[in-house]
Amino acid sequence: MKDDELWDFQKPGPVKPFKGVFITNEGNFMYGNASLSYYDIETGEVDNDVFFNTNALPLGDVALSMTIRDSLGYVVVNNSGRIYVINTRTFEYSGKITGLISPRFIHFVSDTKAYVTDLYARSIAVINPVSYEITGSIDVNNHESRFNQHSTEQMVQYDKYVFTNCWR
Repeated sequence: MKDDELWDFQKPGPVKPFKGVFITNEGNFMYGNASLSYYDIETGEVDNDVFFNTNALPLGDVALSMTIRDSLGYVVVNNSGRIYVINTRTFEYSGKITGLISPRFIHFVSDTKAYVTDLYARSIAVINPVSYEITGSIDVNNHESRFNQHSTEQMVQYDKYVFTNCWR
């Protein structure tokens, strides 16, 4: 699947700013059919496939999580190894972060620094959400065999410390 290739489509009219909830739909693993839905709390309507319908760009393989910071949504697409950034009011594509192995969750430390956990990387990626670049990594390798290595998952911050969990 060429998920970077723009497709021909009829772009919908401008989206009105309203309050709602984004829903990441993982899709089937290895099928590249993840999607993003939007539930409008005020009208009770659900708009499915808002990422594709707005940008003519498939979301990719396994949309695992989404984090919103200011007016931007960061959609973590696990098996595609990327994070798509969208405007949360218009659903328009703003950029993407690539070079990740199997990203899971993103946590913002500041306006210019965020951490991304990973299923297989044995490290936490440090990214700049402004430039969409990986700027470093935090090693979490326990030097055990591949089957004893545990991925990093969700993160929580207390004061200046960020904690992550793993499967065991």
